[in-house]
Amino acid sequence: MAVIFRQAALELKSLLLLRWTLLLPFGAGIWMLLHTYSPNPLSSQDVNLYASSTHAMLLTLTTAIPLLLGVLLVRRDLLHPSGEWLFRLPLSAWGWMCAKWIGGFLYMSLYIAAINAAYAVSALRHALPLASMASEIGRFALLYVQSYGISLALGLFLGSLLPLRFSLPAAFCAWVFGSLFLQAYVVKVYQWVWLKAFYLQPLLDSDLAGHEVWSSVLAGPELRRLAPFMAFSALVLLTAASALLGRAKPPLRPRKPWLVSIAMLLAAGAAFIPYASLVSDRTEHMESLAAAAPALGQVKDQNAYRFQLDSMKLHIARRAGGSVEADAELSVPTPRGRLEAADGRSKLQYKHPGEMTLLLYPSMSVRSVRINGNPVSWERTGDQLRIRESLLDPALPVQSVEVGYEGDWNEWLIGSSGSESFLAFSRGDGLYLPASIGWYPLPGGDSLLAKDADGSLMDRPGSSLVKPIAYDLTMEGFRSSLFATIPPAGGSGSKLQFQGSARDGITVIGGRFSVVQDPESALSIITTPGNIREAEKFLDRFRQRREGLLEAAGSLAPLRQVFFFPMDLIGSPAESAIKTRSWYAENDTFFIPETEHRNLDSYAEDAMSSLLLFGDTGRGAEPVRNRRGSVPQEKESMALEIRTAYAYLYNRERGSASAYRLEAAGTPYWEAIRKLIDAAYERGHASLIRETLSRLRERGLALPEPARTPAGERSAASYTPRITLKEFMQEWNRLMPEDSLPTINDQAGKEE
Repeated sequence: MAVIFRQAALELKSLLLLRWTLLLPFGAGIWMLLHTYSPNPLSSQDVNLYASSTHAMLLTLTTAIPLLLGVLLVRRDLLHPSGEWLFRLPLSAWGWMCAKWIGGFLYMSLYIAAINAAYAVSALRHALPLASMASEIGRFALLYVQSYGISLALGLFLGSLLPLRFSLPAAFCAWVFGSLFLQAYVVKVYQWVWLKAFYLQPLLDSDLAGHEVWSSVLAGPELRRLAPFMAFSALVLLTAASALLGRAKPPLRPRKPWLVSIAMLLAAGAAFIPYASLVSDRTEHMESLAAAAPALGQVKDQNAYRFQLDSMKLHIARRAGGSVEADAELSVPTPRGRLEAADGRSKLQYKHPGEMTLLLYPSMSVRSVRINGNPVSWERTGDQLRIRESLLDPALPVQSVEVGYEGDWNEWLIGSSGSESFLAFSRGDGLYLPASIGWYPLPGGDSLLAKDADGSLMDRPGSSLVKPIAYDLTMEGFRSSLFATIPPAGGSGSKLQFQGSARDGITVIGGRFSVVQDPESALSIITTPGNIREAEKFLDRFRQRREGLLEAAGSLAPLRQVFFFPMDLIGSPAESAIKTRSWYAENDTFFIPETEHRNLDSYAEDAMSSLLLFGDTGRGAEPVRNRRGSVPQEKESMALEIRTAYAYLYNRERGSASAYRLEAAGTPYWEAIRKLIDAAYERGHASLIRETLSRLRERGLALPEPARTPAGERSAASYTPRITLKEFMQEWNRLMPEDSLPTINDQAGKEE
């Protein structure tokens, strides 16, 4: 063994004496530094986010180097005619392969060191927490080790198999196939996920690698199963290369190298089984869910089958193996002994005549159902739990329905474009339970899942209820910090409680997230460690915006927390990298899916301002503006113009430093209303303007939110608030003194 290490040292020295080999690691480090040291001020400031994409590019390119070196290390000297004397050294063919692999790997370690050193410089400049920095360095260093190790072994094998004029083109083709073609085309088009085991590097199109908090828990099962397979695959290549080297230096026992190669091949096959089993289980589970899900053309409005609910009490306990045991108690009003429609006005539509239907995610198995404390019979089909309505007590105005259920939340999906995501998961210290998938029983509704035109499974966000209900949630046995879209209510250790009234259901998120708090406004941002500084700066800026909005509006809607981190891993798979979810709100929580170009910028400020003022995120403004002209002019709504008046008033009083964008800028009606506001403001009627706008805001100015996914419809109002020009002028004239202020007629933008 000592001889092998001495020879490996000589191999490393010979590589470094080439001079150019010293420049390449330095260049890789410079590349990382350029991409992470000073992000664009208008883009995300998360160093880890930029580092992840830079690692993907660097690893893709640099895997070509160990392939090239592997070929050259064999063909340049060992099998070169002038190197015949080398076979007189006391090294076996296996010893030569080990020495060359060790020497080549030590050289490739310079790349790992240079890249991570450059990343560390950028991370320190941005005051990244040391724990976050160390975690990222360790996580990506393991991927580099794996990729360089297998690539170098493949290069040595090709160099032993083919002459130089063939082995170099073969190595190039292997790099293209293993680092580019498999990921960019084959797996995407055919969804052959098991081929990921044959990647030379896993980062080019990896959906599981770029999340600082969740990647380790989501990609961990794959990597742990792939590591033994990759190790044995490298041994297969090295032992086969040793056997091929026997053509030039015959061993004493010619069959032994080949027998060892075959043994390593069998071991690699055995090591592949756990990974294949994981892929098979995931795929079968996804396909079984898709088989039971309706097609997009068959889905119906969730609220059509929704019945009234007063409150819900949930207790979720995590078992030692990761599965959960849950109990839900629903308080169902039955004023006439029967279920009532959720809106309290229309007649309830039954999904199944004579049956109370609850939606519960199909992966959850139901243990028991009780009504008013008595066990009752029930049926379970897909995501529907069906209970005969006749089992309700007609003498009781409120019924208690208790459902006990259990199962695992590890809902992996792959989309038609080959991108991967999770609808929900509970794994290690990571947790994601979105309200939309029905991880607790939902009253009525059509379905939780659907299939798109390509047959890919998608979630249907539809957990919102017509009226808010009281929730009491207890989470027990979870290891990480937990955050919910209802307020915390105490607890200690591994038992936490959340309580609150909500219309949009409950989403629970857990992991090693960081919390940045603004003590003055009681607003917090839950984000990844790499975003702490950006979150702090944003809260400082938004404090001024909030003060200005409060001055202009008098009162604001509650906003308790913001979730800001990459969210391309969760929900239905995106069709492409740029078609990630936009921001959205649930109850008193605002979700901002982070990307390199979607960050805590002025657009986020405007969306949060819209949420505080009107109860929506402003994403419906453009669709409403585009529908202008589809109704008679005298019936057109002034909702956009009234919303814009708030932004305009804020900008006048707070200056342009943090200008609030105008949703109706440039429309004829807005130009006319702006002249009214300017004239009233100049006459000192600012307080009357605020009171007029406040009266109009009380009628409701929330715009319908566009669908968050191609398959999902959000259960919000499907109409634009209707405030006509005539109604606007009535409110305006009711308060404003008659001192020659201009008025507006039905001809938009023209004064009388």
